[in-house]
Amino acid sequence: MFRQVFLGNLFFAAAPGEPSVNPWSLAFFGILVLIVGAVSLIYPQVFWYLRIGHKLKGVNPSRLYLLTLRFGGILTIAVGIIIIYYAWIMF
Repeated sequence: MFRQVFLGNLFFAAAPGEPSVNPWSLAFFGILVLIVGAVSLIYPQVFWYLRIGHKLKGVNPSRLYLLTLRFGGILTIAVGIIIIYYAWIMF
């Protein structure tokens, strides 16, 4: 018997003994995580504005906060690479 698995908005059936994660959807998710990490690394002001900046007018973020966002972007890129690698070995 097949079981139906839900991942995001993608449904797919997995037979017993087969991996229950579609490698294409996992690779897509990894690329999405990679893009978010790259934006956080290159343009940390975007995430500062989404979290705090829209509440405060005429205030700039501190350098330490931007550095923290960049470090989080590096970690997010690393996680995205790991997810893409995991999807690649599933093919």
